[in-house]
Amino acid sequence: MFIKVDHPEYRGIELVGESLLIHFMHGESRTLQEQVKDVAVSVQSQTLQIVAFLNQDYAWFYSGRKNLERERIELGQVYGGGGRLIADGIGNSHLFYFVQQSPGHSVMLRHQIYGDKWSNPMLVATNVFAQATGFSVVWNHDNYLHIAYCNHRDQHLLYRVFDLEHRIWSGAVPFSDQRCSYPQFIVGEKLYLFWQEDDKKIRLKVRSKDQQWNSPTQISSYEHHAASVGYSWQNDRWHVLWSEGSEFYQSSFDQWGERRLVERANYEYTWTVRDGIVIPLYEDKTSQPAPASVSLSELEPAPEPVPEQLPQPSKRDNEEAKAQAAFVEQAFRTLREWESLREEIRHWQGSFVPPTPVDLTPLTTRCDRLERRLFNLQQSQEQQKQVWESRFEQFQLELARTQRRLTVIEDCEKKRQVSLWRRVLGRS
Repeated sequence: MFIKVDHPEYRGIELVGESLLIHFMHGESRTLQEQVKDVAVSVQSQTLQIVAFLNQDYAWFYSGRKNLERERIELGQVYGGGGRLIADGIGNSHLFYFVQQSPGHSVMLRHQIYGDKWSNPMLVATNVFAQATGFSVVWNHDNYLHIAYCNHRDQHLLYRVFDLEHRIWSGAVPFSDQRCSYPQFIVGEKLYLFWQEDDKKIRLKVRSKDQQWNSPTQISSYEHHAASVGYSWQNDRWHVLWSEGSEFYQSSFDQWGERRLVERANYEYTWTVRDGIVIPLYEDKTSQPAPASVSLSELEPAPEPVPEQLPQPSKRDNEEAKAQAAFVEQAFRTLREWESLREEIRHWQGSFVPPTPVDLTPLTTRCDRLERRLFNLQQSQEQQKQVWESRFEQFQLELARTQRRLTVIEDCEKKRQVSLWRRVLGRS
């Protein structure tokens, strides 16, 4: 990923693998940091600012006009993606990034401010969609930070404002109740917010703010999916560009209904730092600088044009042209197949009817009734068992008493003297 910067000393910042490279204006490049997972770049009053994120709970902050100084930023938790560095134009820099949220797969969005030193992390929002393309932040002329982000559950678009004086974020305001992606702020004569909305087709929408936010306006058509959205600054005017199917369109800001076809090959897609944020820009490769004005006295008769012999295309050029045409055709075919697949999915979602749920209430009621009867029977059995055990113990006690009484009686009979008549009668 290469990020262009408008700076007298540096040409851009590039992340190659895990190596962070810095490119100078005279063509030299050098490695700034290794083991870098992500990078955020901004320019504040000709001071280049870079944040190199590692897979750690800290990051490295580089800043300077010519010689860059390094400083450690404590994040508090392990970096989770989404790094953005925003310059507010009044001397402060604002760092945004994700950290993991314990439940589920959503993340928390945090915010730190750099004036003379870095502030402690502040919480912007929880349950945020965990993609760097799911939010956008910008500093506007009204001296407020504006943020738009997608929530985790259904990717609805939400909007908040930050008051720098009181250092507090406002509550979330819903901007769209559809599945959204790629929000992007652009600062022009007004503040503009673009995003893509996924309905039956992926549509490109915009809202602008002068004193208040106006209603959403759809820029793209309903015929194809909008994709490859970018912006350009031409003739002192902002434009938005996007593709639909095999066509590439351009529309000037505030003239959304006047879109026109342009050649995609005439534009180069770049990431550029502008107005304190990184913006996806389309640069017109065909635009040439205007010729210097001269007086009529300096004009000389132009020589007669000499017919130029056009070079014949070589075999290698023909092969490259054929390969490029085949590649473009394959890309368009893949895009059409993808659109057809999305239509089939939409049709399946619309026609799918879930089966009628079975009413299990009678069965569960009978089960509850049987369970209660079994429980009552078990209790009565336990009670009968306790009664019989008690009676058996009493019977054993009575039997023991009877045996003792019989023993006493037998002993008494043995010790009793026999009368004379019994002895006489007993002999006879």
